[in-house]
Order: sequence, then C-alpha cells, then structure tokens
Amino acid sequence: MLSVQPALAAIGQCKPSGGPHPFSFTFTPTLTNPAQNVAGLVIENAAGNNWNLSGTYDVQCECKSRTASYITAKSSLPTQIHSDGRLSYYALNEYLAVASEVYVGGYRNEYIPTPFSNVSNLKNEMGQDESCASAHYSSGARGRIHLYFRRPFVGQTIIPSTQLVETYVSVSNGVSSVIPVSTVSMSGVVTVPQNCEISPQTVVVDFGDILSTSFRTKGMMPPGFTPHQKELTLACRNISSGVKVSLSFRGEVDSNMPAALRTSNNSIGVMIEDRFGGPISPQSGRLPVDFLYPSQSGSTRFSVYPINTTGQAPAAGVFTATATIQAEME
Repeated sequence: MLSVQPALAAIGQCKPSGGPHPFSFTFTPTLTNPAQNVAGLVIENAAGNNWNLSGTYDVQCECKSRTASYITAKSSLPTQIHSDGRLSYYALNEYLAVASEVYVGGYRNEYIPTPFSNVSNLKNEMGQDESCASAHYSSGARGRIHLYFRRPFVGQTIIPSTQLVETYVSVSNGVSSVIPVSTVSMSGVVTVPQNCEISPQTVVVDFGDILSTSFRTKGMMPPGFTPHQKELTLACRNISSGVKVSLSFRGEVDSNMPAALRTSNNSIGVMIEDRFGGPISPQSGRLPVDFLYPSQSGSTRFSVYPINTTGQAPAAGVFTATATIQAEME
C-alpha cells in the first residue's frame, strides 16, 4: 500500500492561520508644485500616515523554544527601475515607480527598506496568550511609500488595487518561511492639477464688407484680401518641463471643404492657419504654443480668412461662424 505523509515545515518556519493577512490603504496625493512633476524626482513618504493600519493576525511556527522573530519583506512588483543605494524603486505604471519601507516592531521599532531578509525584531519574550508555536503579529500594518516619477503626466493617473509587499516571519535566524504572513496593497489616484487661461477669452474677427462677386473660385479667398492675424496669450499653472502645451479648435466643419470652418452662408467657409501658414482643422486641429516654463506663460498667433467652398457665388448678406479654443496638454 502506498501512503503519503504530510510535509513538515522546517524548524523555525512560520505561517499564518487562515492564510496571509491582507492590509490595504489608499493613496490620493495632489501635487500642486510643477517642480514635483518631472522625470527622476522622488517624493519621500508620499503616502504620509496612510500606511498605518490596525489589525493583528495569528502566526503558527515550528519551534521548541521562543526566540526573537525574524522578518522578511519582498516586493510584489516585478520590475526594479531605479535605486538610490538605499531604496529600490519598482515600476507601478508607465509614469510612476514606488519604493517601500516596512516597519519592524518589537524592540527594533524601525522602518526597513524593502526588500530585506531575516531582520530581527529583538523581542524574545512572549505575551500572556502567546506560546512558542503561536503568537499575534502585525507585520505589514505600517510602512512608508516613496514615489519616483518615471516621466511627467497630465491630470490624473489611476492606481488600481496593486499588491506592493509580502512579509514573512520565522523564529530562527537564517530560516526562510515559504508562506507570507501578510500582504500590503495600495490603490488610489495621483493628481497633478494643471490649467491655462487664454487671453483674450473672446476673439472677434470682423472681415468687413466683401462683395459676393469677389468669391469666384472654390477654395480661394477674395482677390486682394489680407488674412486677419490674432494673437493669444496663456497664463498657466503647474505645467512641468516636458509637458507640451497647444491650443485646439472645436468648430463645425464645412461639408463641402472639411478643412474650413462652416459659416452661416452655405458657400463661404473660414480657413484657420498657424503663424507658419499651415492649415488648422476646425475640428480638433492643434495650434502650437511658444511656452515659457519658468514663467508658466505662452503665446501664439493664427490667421483667418474667408473662402468660397462651393465654386458658386454666395448669397449676399452677413455671415457668421463660431469655434471654441481650448488649451491642451500632453
């Protein structure tokens, strides 16, 4: 008869009763300083006191006599992308990486950078309801998160629930347990509020009086007409170096000539061009901006002129067109 004996844990190994205890916290910083949103920047203890959680769990160990507990912490994130010699940063997403420190209590009472192995808590005695084989722990309940910017971003980056750390306990120095006693997860949103005010807020262009007979050729403006130039300035907040600022147009395109902005006259459209003479689409077209990061200001120019969109003489009368201009950051 074939019999299988259950595997025994090595002396000194520990495991949690009921599986690893899950700790989780939220991380929702708002960074208002543009100097914080640059590649390579580190924000230390970025989560503040968020990773300071309550709760204990029972741990069972293979032991004959009680010694100090030895704590091991491993990163659950697979890819290390930066190290400053003390802290190791692991990729969280395409914009951010995180380093962690796990608090080791007992009589050590110290934050230890992850990963680490077999760090003693320096506590040998047991509580009243504890034994060599069973004791209460809170390892993983407390720690620090340090944020590393891989590259700047605009607005918000969402952090879904992500496991950061696994902690292990043993009661024999040099012995590694195979089952984590706790896991630590983080979720949240990192917000970099950014905005720009465009001046003037309303741009009015008056083409003046133009003879309808001057609109002779489809796609062309009236002979002798001079395009009207307009200048816009921007006053912005929290735009970090590397973030590209531009202006976009939102208007209705002419069905006969999609490159033109539709007007109230079916045979007339309005062309928009950047300062170099390049056409700007009236629907999501981008206007480049000269932006000065130190002063958080920018400026740009564009030209507009009317064209014939059908090849037919337009009806006489006033025509109007409207488009919205808004700041874009990428």
